[in-house]
Amino acid sequence: MIKLKRSLSCLLGLSMTALSASNAIAQDYPSKSVDVLVAFAPGGGTDVAARTIEPYIEKYLGEDLVIVNKPGAGGEVGFSLLANSDHDGYTMGFINLPAMYSYSYERKTSYSPESFTGVANLVYDPGVIVVRSDSKLKTLKDLVNYGKEHPGSLPIGTSGSVGSSEHIAILSVEAATGAKFNHVPFGSTAPLRTALLGGHIQVAAFNLSEADEYVADGSMRLLGVMSEERSEMAPDTPTFKEQGVNVISGTSRGLAVPAGTDPKIVKILSEAVHKAMNDPEYLAKAKAAGVPVHYLGGKDYENFLKSVSKSLDAAWAATPWTK
Repeated sequence: MIKLKRSLSCLLGLSMTALSASNAIAQDYPSKSVDVLVAFAPGGGTDVAARTIEPYIEKYLGEDLVIVNKPGAGGEVGFSLLANSDHDGYTMGFINLPAMYSYSYERKTSYSPESFTGVANLVYDPGVIVVRSDSKLKTLKDLVNYGKEHPGSLPIGTSGSVGSSEHIAILSVEAATGAKFNHVPFGSTAPLRTALLGGHIQVAAFNLSEADEYVADGSMRLLGVMSEERSEMAPDTPTFKEQGVNVISGTSRGLAVPAGTDPKIVKILSEAVHKAMNDPEYLAKAKAAGVPVHYLGGKDYENFLKSVSKSLDAAWAATPWTK
């Protein structure tokens, strides 16, 4: 009995020591720069969003952020690195949904939705389909008709991989219209834009913010926006729904840390991000950079992450994305 009491006392002492150490770490946090993983190459929508918000999070966090681009496999390389990083608060990363989750349906990944703790959502960027301004495909109807008359012959490039939001959107368009296209994943936005502008591919699917500049200068034309209502960034472009194709799709870009990170550290990061997202100077710069700001924090972001996972379950059951 005495031995048992001593054992319990030792365990309690160890627990209290660990708790004290954890509290001390949280109280001192942050004491050095924080790496921010971006799972895509420089120049894409996620990279632009990261570099636009960076100085404002630094302002309220009190430490530097170091943007680290880790592209590969449509983002899977960077997501995997984030999931398997130390959970000490000094590695944070952008998570792109639904792509990050959807890859795990089609293939084995080194992470799961449970591998991350959300900090805050920063962006919601609706999906678009674009062509060069001199394309013979003038409207979404032209694209659908071509996909019906020449099934599987027209390549549509995407900025992600198999299972990306753009790929799932193409599958949804096919299911809604009976058209058939040839999905060509580029893994990142920059090479896809280069291929489209160079005439190496006729049609591309990515996010509105990634096309906005090129639509404005007349080098690209939007065939439609996959949002519920017309976007403020493209008020003259009809939604897919307006054109008779009931497809809603887009990408959320948020910040997360590896699961197991001290909740006090997560709270410190979340508060810094919240202040940054409400900074008038940041909001002006985000608008100028074409970043479609959409903040979600705390329980709202947790619920959003759960809802994405649930909706993907239903989408996978209806139209699996296997190629």
